[in-house]
Amino acid sequence: MRETINQQYAEIAKLNRNIEALNRQLRKKDEENSILKERLSKYEKPKKNSGNSSTPPSLDNLLKLNISNFGKKFETLKKGLIKCRDYIFNFLEDPMIPSDNNGSERGIRKLKIKLKNSCTFRSDFGADAFFELHSIVETAKKRNKTPFNAIQALFEA
Repeated sequence: MRETINQQYAEIAKLNRNIEALNRQLRKKDEENSILKERLSKYEKPKKNSGNSSTPPSLDNLLKLNISNFGKKFETLKKGLIKCRDYIFNFLEDPMIPSDNNGSERGIRKLKIKLKNSCTFRSDFGADAFFELHSIVETAKKRNKTPFNAIQALFEA
């Protein structure tokens, strides 16, 4: 009987140590979250202060201006900005959105070099296979996965 109690006491002590370790991890994560919130707060939209004359004009105010005296090219630019004004500057508000498309351009660079070097693929099947494989590899890289595991997952499915 005493042996059973000692075993249970040891298990309870082990569980208490595990709980303490988990609590330490939670406190550490809470500290990390508060640091991240602090860092992200500078990217949040500043409160509009109507009395502040140094505030730049909004895009909508700029698009309302009459720019016909600047020429046709500016009118074309204005029309293009009006079409996509809802999403053109999202990268300023959300730090997770890249401000350029260099990632996409880097993804297709290998394809372009292959085409320049070989001028063509020998068959449509070979071209399709190359593009599909390249697409899988680049998608895996963008999702921080290994290309080998991504291709292996295709065969396991």
